[in-house]
Amino acid sequence: MTKNPSDEYIAPESLAELLQRYAAGERSFPDTELDDTDFSNVVLNGASFGPGSWFHSSNFNGAKLQGVSFHNCNVKCANFSNADLRGAFFEGASVEATDWDGALLDGASFTGVTFCGHTLAAGETFPF
Repeated sequence: MTKNPSDEYIAPESLAELLQRYAAGERSFPDTELDDTDFSNVVLNGASFGPGSWFHSSNFNGAKLQGVSFHNCNVKCANFSNADLRGAFFEGASVEATDWDGALLDGASFTGVTFCGHTLAAGETFPF
């Protein structure tokens, strides 16, 4: 289990555990490492995956992720096709080789996102 030494927080080790904790009302999941995980069609609206979270090669196809924070997370090679990411927060995230086909991105924030060695400045548009 991944621990955050400042408060003895233990990150979820599986999608099943994450969904159980989310259903119980938990919304903050820093340091979550769920690479190669199939999040297809899950509902995680309002969840926060703070610094230290990794979702490399994960599949979020059709997921409901309104207002989700991926602040300073690794979502490289992730699939966000058809996901509802309205109001999502990706600031400071690494998003190389991601798929956004059909994703709803109204109000999503990408300032400081890095992709292919480039960091977005304020007002710069993420290239889809």
